Amino acid sequence: MSDAKKINASLDQVRNADRLFERIFAGSQTFANNWRLLKTLTVHDFRSQYLGTILGFLWSIIKPLALIGVYALVFSSIVTPVNNEQGESFNFGLFIFSGMLPWLAIQESLERGSTVFIDFSHLVKHHAIPLSLLPFHIVLSATVSEFIAILAFILVKLLTTHSITYHFIFILVLIPIQVCFCFGLTLIVTTVNVFLRDISHLTTTVLFIWFFTSPIVFPLENFPPYLQKMMWINPLTSLTEIYRDLVLVGRVPSIETVFLFISFSVLFLVIGYGVYQKTHKVIVDWV
Repeated sequence: MSDAKKINASLDQVRNADRLFERIFAGSQTFANNWRLLKTLTVHDFRSQYLGTILGFLWSIIKPLALIGVYALVFSSIVTPVNNEQGESFNFGLFIFSGMLPWLAIQESLERGSTVFIDFSHLVKHHAIPLSLLPFHIVLSATVSEFIAILAFILVKLLTTHSITYHFIFILVLIPIQVCFCFGLTLIVTTVNVFLRDISHLTTTVLFIWFFTSPIVFPLENFPPYLQKMMWINPLTSLTEIYRDLVLVGRVPSIETVFLFISFSVLFLVIGYGVYQKTHKVIVDWV
């Protein structure tokens, strides 16, 4: 390939990247212009999950606590003690709880978001709302559930350790980055699922594998040294380590870990929006 062709190819790649980022920016403007509608969808989705139940919103606390209790009971006898830098053991239930906080939001976003275009086909077919609002409101609803779980974690930690640190406040900075990560993944899954309906079923299986190949139940240090390095390819490794630093250990996470997760979030957001932009005009014909 001649130098001129190489330069033209490079310029085309730059132009395509510029167009994609312009579309992402336009998408953020869509969310801003429709924030009232987005708020209504999110609130309705969150409420509808507990509509007609006796305990109502309490289920958003009971379910994760019950799940974490089972994992703690099953795995506490086979996982080596989790120690901090001073050699003090952590409560194993709190260890799992801190790792489950981001996982609960990611799992709910992907499982429920994978079929959102099909579930809301009546809105999609009539072009009633911008399509990107549909997966985004599922992600926001899952994030609200996570906030409740975070409050429950704070309460449990206070009751068990009688201590809390100011590092919790940094969760407010982390959550928007996590939302971008979840939204990018959900966009990919829900868009592809319109054309290949097996994706929604495959998602459940992939999530199960992803959970047990991430340092959520098992500490990263429990994996063999060669696997510990490979684990950082998994975005959940950096996200889980950041959560544990902030809410369990009580320290600021390393810049490298934060930058790694930000990179993953940007990558999946760009890929997700790229897939969505390529197909959103024909989604209405497939739902």
